[in-house]
Amino acid sequence: MSANLYDDAVAKKLQDLLQKDSGIHILKPDETSRLFSMKADTSHDKLTLPIIALSRRGFTITNTNAQPKSRDGIKIRAVNKNGDAIITDSILTLNAIPIQLNYQLDIYTLNLDDCENYAREFIFQLVNHPTGEVFIPYNDANVTHKFTIHLEQEVEDNSDIQERLFPSQFTRYTISFMVDDAYLFSVPNKNIAKIECAKVVVEDSKSHEIVEEAKVI
Repeated sequence: MSANLYDDAVAKKLQDLLQKDSGIHILKPDETSRLFSMKADTSHDKLTLPIIALSRRGFTITNTNAQPKSRDGIKIRAVNKNGDAIITDSILTLNAIPIQLNYQLDIYTLNLDDCENYAREFIFQLVNHPTGEVFIPYNDANVTHKFTIHLEQEVEDNSDIQERLFPSQFTRYTISFMVDDAYLFSVPNKNIAKIECAKVVVEDSKSHEIVEEAKVI
């Protein structure tokens, strides 16, 4: 399971920070890449500001050595979508390799005041509420992992970098942040070796008399 799980989770986190009646949709990295790869002759496509676009360039493996999480994994309790425990003869083992994700949030507005207002709100919210949650889908299991957003110190004014989709002037602020407690996930399904019922007999080696007899379930 690749890093795009975090793309969805981070975009949802940012979307939740906006007022529900704002009508602004956070563009996820796949949507952002398509937005700026459009050809210049698509003049019939009208874009309305403000636009808030999230982008990411690859990821960094923070530990390339094999760890318990990437070998035996972590045994987890599986629940269905209703929160009920799944009764099964197998167990979910969450394998994980640590990575760091670097994100860029671009805010496009018509004027400086609006851009700074949006930037201010995102900064306050992410500083005070930096935790997000990523959903790891696997069959009917509901597995989640929490992550933390760390803001970079500098907020850049990139208004002088003109995108070809915007023929007129606009203001563009860029907020950079990272998620350094992310993981690449693998969730294999392993069968559980178990004994339903066994009879244990302890016999004296000389007299061959039964010393102890018990059942193990």
